[in-house]
Amino acid sequence: MQKILTSLGMLIVLGVSFSPLLANWIWDDPFIIIGSSWFVPAIFAGIVLLILPPILGNVFGVGTVKKGQSAVGLITNIRQTGTMINNKPEVKLELMVIRQGHDKYPAKLRMIVSVANLPQFQLGSVIPLLVSVKNPNKIGFDAKGHMNQNDLQSLFNEQLVKQGLSPELADIEQTGEKGIAKVMDVVPLGMAASGKVQLQLTLAVTKPNGETFKVTVQKELLVVNLAQVQQGQIINVIYSPQDPAKLTIVLPVTEQEIRQTFGT
Repeated sequence: MQKILTSLGMLIVLGVSFSPLLANWIWDDPFIIIGSSWFVPAIFAGIVLLILPPILGNVFGVGTVKKGQSAVGLITNIRQTGTMINNKPEVKLELMVIRQGHDKYPAKLRMIVSVANLPQFQLGSVIPLLVSVKNPNKIGFDAKGHMNQNDLQSLFNEQLVKQGLSPELADIEQTGEKGIAKVMDVVPLGMAASGKVQLQLTLAVTKPNGETFKVTVQKELLVVNLAQVQQGQIINVIYSPQDPAKLTIVLPVTEQEIRQTFGT
């Protein structure tokens, strides 16, 4: 829409500007056009169409992405521009964009945010995005939050593989079988990189067919997730059908995990 309005404005300005020359060539009197009642308003209308779309794009979000690939954005900087629309401040966001199958990259976004929703747009917050397929630098806020938990988990796993997670474990999460496990024992082994704690977990895993097996694994988890893997807790796991001892623990991906993983 922005390009259409700008193109229309350019055509009007060029057409109106050329019309006196045409009148001079046909009637030998350019003032037939210049003195007409529509000449000046037409020029102003063309100029308005040239300069208005970019302003609307910044203030009202005209031209922002409505359809595209779902992604998430980690807010690396935020500031208010000073513009208020219906008592809602306009903010300028600097983001780290993370989407499936691509390296993360920086981008910027201007949007109107209600005062009540401002706490959701803070430094380090994660917001849902839509990314233009044709132009990855063109992004929009996904107010409907199209990215579901599975998509978010896939993004998270992909980033972990890039940071050194065994591709085999990532493959298990994609192709393995789901089961539930009871935490039988938890032994802290010390702190790991990125503020995580290394644990030795003894699990009693129940397969979908009701069979059970016991396995001891070592995992690195954020400290905030420790409460979910205490002795007696029931958790979800995904294990390899060929080697059930190889498994991953499935915990809901938290914003803190995304912030810590994608922000590195």
